[in-house]
Amino acid sequence: MGMIKTKKEIILIKRAAKISNSCIKVIKKSLSEDITEQELARRVRREIVRHGATLAFQTLVGTGNRSGMIHTRPHTTERKISGIGYIDFGARYKGYTSDVTVPFIKGKISKKEREAADLVIHAHNLAVRAVKIGEPCWQLYAKIDRFFRIHGYKMGHALGHGIGLQIHERPIIGAPSKPLQGTRKKKWLRIKKITFKPGMIFTIEPGIYTKKFGCRIENDFLLLKNKLVRLTNSELITIK
Repeated sequence: MGMIKTKKEIILIKRAAKISNSCIKVIKKSLSEDITEQELARRVRREIVRHGATLAFQTLVGTGNRSGMIHTRPHTTERKISGIGYIDFGARYKGYTSDVTVPFIKGKISKKEREAADLVIHAHNLAVRAVKIGEPCWQLYAKIDRFFRIHGYKMGHALGHGIGLQIHERPIIGAPSKPLQGTRKKKWLRIKKITFKPGMIFTIEPGIYTKKFGCRIENDFLLLKNKLVRLTNSELITIK
């Protein structure tokens, strides 16, 4: 039932997404400075709080080889931001969440890193165009995973997930081959049958990860009867 949002829920999630969009402006401005991962995360938190919201989860910032982690550990460090990286954050407004990952490139990067960043952006746009009402959600994941594999990479996690009162909700736009951890087989079979329906709000977040670097972009979307509405404005930020 929670997969299809009510009008009130849509309004609140849109507000959370709007707050996240204000953070993207802060991120872009901050990256032009000599800044650490921790300071970037602090500025995002201040912007979220300024709008009457709270952090939906602990902000993740990874630059250089730390960007190769799906979830950075520790979440942030005092490392100066340089090269390829990302910041993953969300706002919680009156109980409802947004979830955004902004990829960035600061200074010079390798040809391989540039190739990966371009593939991730292309995969994101490809996924957005491929969302179809009535199609099983796992099939969208399969399309993007296939695209990455053609280029020598693969999806390291689900392509997306629902958002709402929880930061990770159904639908899960993920691989159909094995159950999610802790999910019984019968329940997983039902999850496999979940299709895209109007009223769903979910993320699309393709990513590439290696031992030396990584790149991910994540945006939130509202699916209506006749279109897919993009709620957040994450894009690849490039600072020379």
